[in-house]
Amino acid sequence: MFQVQKRDGRLEDFDRNKVVGGVLKAGGSNDDAEKVTAAIETWLPTAAINGVVKAEDLGAKGLEVLRTVNPAAAAAFEAYRNRKAQGQ
Repeated sequence: MFQVQKRDGRLEDFDRNKVVGGVLKAGGSNDDAEKVTAAIETWLPTAAINGVVKAEDLGAKGLEVLRTVNPAAAAAFEAYRNRKAQGQ
């Protein structure tokens, strides 16, 4: 099992449902969500150090894959993330 290190340092178990939910909220389809999640699950063993991956690296990889699968959903997700970063 892999763990995700949040920005505040907390660790939580990797949850594929969070990836699926994020893609769906961004406007992706169930098929898009499955493709992104499968790509992340393939990438995770190579990116994790001692079973831990940083949340920001996980998000960047998800966005990278989403751009190839559904560019419109990726743009919507980026816009949401930028608004959130600005405190809106």
